[in-house]
Amino acid sequence: MKISIILDFVCPYCFVGEKILEKALKEKNLKPEFRFLPYELSPEPKPQPIVNEAGREYFEKNIVNWAKEENIAIKFPTVSPKPRTALAFEGIYTAEKYDKGIEYVRAVLEAYWLYNKDIGNVEVLIEIADNLLIPKFEFADSLLSGKFREAHKKLNAEVSEIDFDVVPTFYIDEKQIPNFPRTTEEWLEILK
Repeated sequence: MKISIILDFVCPYCFVGEKILEKALKEKNLKPEFRFLPYELSPEPKPQPIVNEAGREYFEKNIVNWAKEENIAIKFPTVSPKPRTALAFEGIYTAEKYDKGIEYVRAVLEAYWLYNKDIGNVEVLIEIADNLLIPKFEFADSLLSGKFREAHKKLNAEVSEIDFDVVPTFYIDEKQIPNFPRTTEEWLEILK
């Protein structure tokens, strides 16, 4: 089974949605192949959103309660402006070379949504990779040299042309899952 996910690291729905998927996969004892499709919510040169009280209120009302229903911890990040995520996506290429793609994606999501880390900062990303035992210097060099910059930009542009409505959008074996599943039970039904 192959699961593809269109996501952005600074999207709370992506964090909670992926955590719900993780729980369902664990319950079913499934270890699928993953493909991550970047959809940057604030790519260059678009202005980066500023964290404000209205955003916090929306988060508390719409995200926190949903996460609690699924027993998922999440915190309102105060990194402002919100980080750009291109470098974090570029890091996936090196992580996947060492079969650590899903671990890296989850660690980046958690760094932002649980630990309030600036995931647009190369030092934060290097620390995440190092903690996952991805060769630190190779990972750092790939980000600092822009080794995967063009590949990421090309893929991000291709994803922007795909017909989808929201992030996250999930695919199983290339078939889009309509209205992304918001509960573990919905995922368990899909994964039958």
